[in-house]
Amino acid sequence: MDGHGAQPSTDTLRDAAETLADSAEAVTEISVTTATALDPWLLPNRLRVLRFVGERPGVNLTGLAAGAGMTLPRASRMCAAMESAELIERRPVRQDRREIGLVLTGRGTALLADYRALRASRIADVMRRMPDDRRADLLAGLRAFVASLGDAGER
Repeated sequence: MDGHGAQPSTDTLRDAAETLADSAEAVTEISVTTATALDPWLLPNRLRVLRFVGERPGVNLTGLAAGAGMTLPRASRMCAAMESAELIERRPVRQDRREIGLVLTGRGTALLADYRALRASRIADVMRRMPDDRRADLLAGLRAFVASLGDAGER
């Protein structure tokens, strides 16, 4: 058996999509309040840049702008502000010393690690209040959802 079973109705899928979207907004709110609790300056766009650079050390400004969904001038201003806050720095790229890449500073790395740890703790607090079997169902469903994103090429 392929695990897909009978096709759900359009209304059932719409209800499920709305529930998932509401859940995503709740998790997003936890993420935003976590970031600003750590540092009021760490707004969502700044956090996105910090995470993007942390996941792709050495990315250039053009790559950051494209990957973070912002214009090149905005990415440049954001990087300048984050450089002033000592969260990222610009460095020549090893392969081409003329190209400048972005990397997290020690302070940026620590802030991102603190953010991830506190976010996980806050989400775990919510999940701890769920019955064990429902938590297992949630995790299985989320894994299947993420796998389906990859199957559809939407990641």
